Formats: sequence, structure tokens, C-alpha cells
Amino acid sequence: MRVVLASQWFPPDVGGVSSHVRDLAYTLVRRGHEVLVLTRRGRRYGDLRVEGLSRVECASIPLSMAGRGRIASLLTLFKPDLVHVHHAFTPIPLAAAAAAAALGYPTVLTNHSSYLDGWDLARIALGKAALPVRAVLSKVDEVIAVSRSAARFIAAFLPPGRQVRVIPNGVDAERFKPCGPAPLRDSISADFVILFVGRLVYRKGLTVLLKALSLLKDLDLTLVVVGEGPLRPSAEALARRLAIEDRVMFLGSINEWELPGVYRSADVVAVPSLYGEAFGIVALEAMATGRPVVASRVGGLSELVIGGETGVLVPPGDPEALAEALRALYEDEELRAQMGRRGRARILELYDWRVVIRHLEEVYEAARERLSVARPRMTITS
Repeated sequence: MRVVLASQWFPPDVGGVSSHVRDLAYTLVRRGHEVLVLTRRGRRYGDLRVEGLSRVECASIPLSMAGRGRIASLLTLFKPDLVHVHHAFTPIPLAAAAAAAALGYPTVLTNHSSYLDGWDLARIALGKAALPVRAVLSKVDEVIAVSRSAARFIAAFLPPGRQVRVIPNGVDAERFKPCGPAPLRDSISADFVILFVGRLVYRKGLTVLLKALSLLKDLDLTLVVVGEGPLRPSAEALARRLAIEDRVMFLGSINEWELPGVYRSADVVAVPSLYGEAFGIVALEAMATGRPVVASRVGGLSELVIGGETGVLVPPGDPEALAEALRALYEDEELRAQMGRRGRARILELYDWRVVIRHLEEVYEAARERLSVARPRMTITS
């Protein structure tokens, strides 16, 4: 099958959508499909040093109305069997979905967004700004969401009664596995290592984690922070104010191929997000490497992490509850091991890309079947 993937974000961009589209492209190629990626940056997979894979073509799309005409031209040249767009609220996926519908290609949308707790969802969905999104989504053949939380969100933008299928993000369980090198551990003298991985922005909850760490000064532990973002200067300042700067390692950005070893270097992975977490790829990767997860009870995280089995769920923005959960895991090595084993088993059953891709291919076939039903055509202008 010839598949076009359209995404506003793609490596070297960081974030859940970028990594999802990259891994989906890998997996499709492994299964014999041809893939063209439409994104705001052109990249070839040779840049990512993945051996044994055919090249995935990438095409750069300008962020302007002219981009829509370029997308239509590329689709006409590539002649895909299906167009799969990711994240409904950015220009390139919307333009690709509109162009595909107008040209008669089957279209699939994956929603990677969740609502913000406390927002009036109906007001967002019915606002005038959402009208172009709703118009395009009405033309999409199949709609996917990465979690039930994300499904509830996107359903507000769809025609009444429209089905949304929940298919989660996947993880390469062969790459993220419990056994293997853990090089970071050799440079840490503390008995217990907590890992945070993510963009250093407010909603990821790093400041809450630092406050929790300040409540655990009697324990021999180190927090490793992987990632960059605008919050870093204030997070470093907060660590100094809390007198825990000697217990926090800010590693900045690292090569993604080093990530499995970083996860294996940790005793527990903290995902203290405050809101808007449609899924939680960091929790997914941590569970694949057999590490227990302490996560906020928000969005898709509360679906992925099973409290008391694969990790601990705590209220968002509560440093005391987060500290209590970390202390419990610090004190019980056997509990950590049990949660790690259960998390790994859950990954292999539900979230390994080898499982997830089969569900996606079923949706692809359903989209192609839906195309036999007549639908209005749309006009494309350059």
C-alpha cells in the first residue's frame, strides 16, 4: 500500500506527534508499504541512522495557502492508496485532508489532543474558530484517537453519531526493553534514581516534581531531567531555592537512540503532567523498559498507567502526594520490580507497534471501503 502521512511535526521536531509519525513510518516500511511524509521540514530516514529500512520520502510544505496546492500536486504524483493525517488543529494536516478528499483518496485522521481540565469543551467546539476544522473533519473517512480522553475531545468537532476508534500510540518493545546497558547509572552515586523526560514547559509538571523532591531530603536519591524548553532557567532557580540543586541533574536534550539506556538507569519514572496529556509516550517507554511509573491522573495517562499494578497515579499539581508515592517505591524494591514486570507485560499485549499496526491497517481498509460511498467533492485553490 502507498501511504501518505501528513504532520506539522516530524524529526528533528520533538514531542509525541513527531515521534508517533516517525515510528509509524518505520513500522509501515517494515511491513512492505511505501510511505511519503508531508511536513514542514524535509527529512530522510538516513538522517536517523536506522539500518535495514528503505528510505522514506519526505516533502516540505510551506506554511501558507500555497501549501495546499503543493499538497494536491504531490498527492497526484504519488497516487497514494490512503492519506493519514495527524493532529487536526494545524495547517498541514488540515490541508492534506481537504486535498485528499477533493482528489478522491481515502483519508484517516489521528487525534493526538485532549481537552484542558476545567475548560468548557462545548464552547471550544462550537466557536467560530473551529468551523474550518469541523468542515474538513466531516470529509474524513475514518477518525482515530490515541486514548478515550482524546476521543471525547475530537468527537465534539465531528458530526453527531460519528464513530471514533481508539488506537493507542505504539512503542518499539525490542528497542525499549529491560535488559541492556544503563550507562548513566555509573555516574550517579545515589541509591535511587528518579527520571523525568519531556519538554521543559509548565504543563509537564517539572516544578511540582522539584517541590516533591524537596520533601524527600532524608532519602538518598537523584532526579535526572532529560529535555529542554523555556522552563529550564526557572526550574534550575527553583532547585536552588529549595536547596536540592545537588540532587538534580539537568541533562538537556539527548540523542533519542540513547533513551532506552537512560530509562534503564532509573528506578522510577515520574510523569507529573498538569493537564492536556492525551496519551503519555514517556510513560509508554518507561513501562516498555520495565520501570514503574508515577504519573498524574490526567487524560490518557490514567488509561495507560494502571494504579497499583504498573505504577502509581496521583492528583495533578500535588507535590505531597507525588512525594508520598515516590517514597513508597523507594522503600519497596520488590514492589518496583513487580510493577516493572506488569508494565512490560501490558506493553507487549497492547502497545507494541507489532500489535498497534494491525489495528491501524484494519482502519486503513475500512477507510478504503468507505470511499465507495459518494461524498461531496471540495474545491482546491493554490
